[in-house]
Amino acid sequence: MTFSTEIQAYWQQFCQASGTDPETPYGAFAFGNTEAMADELAHLVLQGKKTGTSSGYELYFLPGETETVPQIGQIDIVLDGREQPVGVIQNIAITVLPFKEVSDEQARKEGEGDLSLDYWRRVHIEFFKPYYAEVNLEFSEETQVLYEEFKVIYPN
Repeated sequence: MTFSTEIQAYWQQFCQASGTDPETPYGAFAFGNTEAMADELAHLVLQGKKTGTSSGYELYFLPGETETVPQIGQIDIVLDGREQPVGVIQNIAITVLPFKEVSDEQARKEGEGDLSLDYWRRVHIEFFKPYYAEVNLEFSEETQVLYEEFKVIYPN
């Protein structure tokens, strides 16, 4: 994967500050699907309020999909809504579970809204449904969710 000059420079800055080998594999992404959402969620990450995220598990396995399934220990640069780097996170736990089994604690760790499971469920149904419909899949309470828990490792 080829990253912008800004992302590459940020990675070098992180590696120098943390003693990480620059050859360590890493990714870069923005949370959400709009510029405003990416800015808001990146801000929550840097505040330490957002320490978890979820995605549609089966979407990683669609024909032609290039994004790999997240792993424990994986390092990613968090981007804002303008695709500028704002921090580095590392996955500390991965769980695959049905949507209906996401816990209060997992919802709270996503750091969004009022931190309740009810809020999390409502906004994630709205978020996931169009992605599943786009690939002719139905999103339901049984749909497998990949839940990542992470920590901010830069700036720290």
